[in-house]
Amino acid sequence: MRHRIKTKLFIYFTAAFFLLTACVGASPTNQPEPTSVNGAPSFSPLATPTRVMQAGIWDELLNATPFPHEFPLPASVSSPLDGTYAKIDQSPPQFWTCYRCADYRPMGGIWRLQFDKGVMRVFYQITNWKSIASFTVEGNRLKIFNDPFCPQEVGEYEWGLANGNLTLNAINDGCAFDLRRENLIKQTWSLCETISSAEGCAEPPDAPLGETPAELPVTVTVLGGDSHYFDKPPEVYAAANKDNVASPEGIQIESAEESIPYGTHQVLWWNGDWIEASTELPYSSIGVQLWGSGYLGWARVLFDDAEVWRGLITSLGKKHAYYGGYIEITGFEPGTHTIRVESLGFDYRPIKVAAFGFSNQPVEK
Repeated sequence: MRHRIKTKLFIYFTAAFFLLTACVGASPTNQPEPTSVNGAPSFSPLATPTRVMQAGIWDELLNATPFPHEFPLPASVSSPLDGTYAKIDQSPPQFWTCYRCADYRPMGGIWRLQFDKGVMRVFYQITNWKSIASFTVEGNRLKIFNDPFCPQEVGEYEWGLANGNLTLNAINDGCAFDLRRENLIKQTWSLCETISSAEGCAEPPDAPLGETPAELPVTVTVLGGDSHYFDKPPEVYAAANKDNVASPEGIQIESAEESIPYGTHQVLWWNGDWIEASTELPYSSIGVQLWGSGYLGWARVLFDDAEVWRGLITSLGKKHAYYGGYIEITGFEPGTHTIRVESLGFDYRPIKVAAFGFSNQPVEK
């Protein structure tokens, strides 16, 4: 009886460890501080802490081995399935809809899958979620077990590998309320050793190329945090999702058809990679509030077609569990003006735009 209790406690804490590292490991702590160029942050194209963290977590996973929760570990022998695979899930990265998303939940971005001598490893690069399990192969049958998220489950699949593309068809797998099955069979996986150029196999670039010009025709001020709580917030807000909240008179919001409405916000992702606000009203301050989870990516802001800022959204600031800031444009002549946000999308992380702000005086934090 005592042995069974100890075993169950070990299983519990092992799963808790994977949950903790999947959530905490993804937090963009120790992000680089922006340097000011005409009031606009400029970032060096060096490796970001997020990418370094991803590499570290993947390396740790490669050095880890499964625990024999309910089943003995299989022999450490090669199989015809062995290799590292990747896929780009094009569905929205829905992590902003849950505090901690369900394990194996299919979400947009890069997924990596490895089979290596009886050990299966899974890694989701957006949130740094991971898992490890045992597997065996007999003919075209694959069995998966000893997964800390479902230690008593055995998943069974038919597999096929042709021209570097792995296809998995589920026979039976109830792990994580069927989400493991849904994830693994959703689309084919590219074998990185065969298709080295496949998206998801190679590491993303260190940072988006290009830099905001040091001399700009306007003044750009970047303030971390949520402008709604500044000492002097914008006088007028236009919600990014105009279909949820109608824009104030004289302000027009347009966005890519493929962008994703979420409450009053608009999420830039995949082909839906831009949103803009225009007005001819005589405001002297126009800005945009970028705000969301700790997994937001790189964006650039344009004012009247000129790039005035680019950077990593999570580096702007943090309040409680949210990241981002307010980018304000001043010093322009009266007339029709447009502020536009574009996702740089190089690492498949989304951009969440909360609102555009308009004032007759600069905002103050």
